[in-house]
Amino acid sequence: MANQIEILMPLMGEGINEATLVKWLKKPGEKVSKSEPLLEVSTDKVDTEIPAPVDGVLVATLAKEGEVVQINTVIGHITSDGSAPVTAPVTTPSSAHASPASASKSTPASPAKTTVTTAPAARPAMIPAGNPGVAAMRPVVQASDFRSSPLVRKMARDLNINLGFVPGSGLHGRITKADLDAFVASGAHQQQAQSSGGQGQTVYVQQPMDALAKSPRVQTTVVDGVEMMEGNPVRREKMTKMRRLIAEHMVESVRVSPHVTTVFEVDLHNVFEIREKHRAAFEKREGFKLTYTPFFIHAAVQAIKQHPIINVSLDGDDILWKQDINVGCAVALGNGLIVPVIKKAQDLNLTGVAHRLNDLVSRARSKKLLPEDVQGGTFSITNPGGFGSLTSNPIINQPQVAILGIGAVVKRPVVIKDAITIRPMMMISLTFDHRVIDGEGGASYLATLKKILEHYHEEPV
Repeated sequence: MANQIEILMPLMGEGINEATLVKWLKKPGEKVSKSEPLLEVSTDKVDTEIPAPVDGVLVATLAKEGEVVQINTVIGHITSDGSAPVTAPVTTPSSAHASPASASKSTPASPAKTTVTTAPAARPAMIPAGNPGVAAMRPVVQASDFRSSPLVRKMARDLNINLGFVPGSGLHGRITKADLDAFVASGAHQQQAQSSGGQGQTVYVQQPMDALAKSPRVQTTVVDGVEMMEGNPVRREKMTKMRRLIAEHMVESVRVSPHVTTVFEVDLHNVFEIREKHRAAFEKREGFKLTYTPFFIHAAVQAIKQHPIINVSLDGDDILWKQDINVGCAVALGNGLIVPVIKKAQDLNLTGVAHRLNDLVSRARSKKLLPEDVQGGTFSITNPGGFGSLTSNPIINQPQVAILGIGAVVKRPVVIKDAITIRPMMMISLTFDHRVIDGEGGASYLATLKKILEHYHEEPV
């Protein structure tokens, strides 16, 4: 008996209600093996490959490549042979992260049908609260999904408040409990009730990111079927989703927070000596190369312990002091970048950081990351020095308040104790949010990081 399995668009994380089907990796009629990549899915958090749930044949693809699909929508069918309905869920590389909403369910049919879903959330930008007008209130935004927590939605239902009227100060206009409390305290909810005819029905809210839409357009003309810009032939193509999201987040970050960058020079003699001493044995023992980056991450975390203001976020006029130090590490992908996160980095030694980094970078480049791998960052590090850049002015990854830029390691002459010697030197830069970190705070952090790196002593064991 053949079991026909409905494949649903997977739940990609909390607050994510849709995803883009980037590419089918199999064609209808082709055989698939369990856990073999079946399709590629993209959100503004992560691109990931979704594996087949069972051995069988892909019999239909119902969603087109490039199509934005709501979660739990049927996107295709697989037929497998068996005497009993298949109930195992389709999972992303780890089914341990499946949400209850994606539990499998079977529907009798001929042939037998089984519904299967997957599990795998969104790196947004901060949007400050606005004033809920009093005269003629209209919903702030009406769209296909909430930007609020279950607690906020429950409070809104209990208070009979239409969330469409509540400006959000969180990520991507996310409505926080503080936003709802302020809305109630202002008395605006009474005006909302009148404006909506007393219905107070819930409106799904999504704050659109229109930073690019507001960008100035250029003028072009078409001559003999060729588009021209100021006499120069041009080829027009749409931004990829990843490129557009990066652009939106960068523009929004600069709009939200005043960026300040400070730069220090570091002598990496100690780090260089330790790495040279251990790198051959490390690679043989651990199975991958020991680069400089784990040293930088480990040292940056030790410095944050002494300057915890670097690890905070702002929520309105509140400062959120975070217990864990979760370091986002920018990984270039050719057509963009992604920032997987080393969680609880304060608990890791140098070797632990190296292992975690190697795993995340490998999975980022093979599109095996899960949404939780790019969530929860509290501080970011970017390393354009790997491409030869001496220094940089990186943009903060909201809602964080600082990002560290790593420059190229260059051997050059320096003066040590009045003598000229050759040392491996590097520039480090810290871009920080001047709303919460003053110039002294940013410089003090880099001074501490410089001291740690120049006196580095931990060995990779």
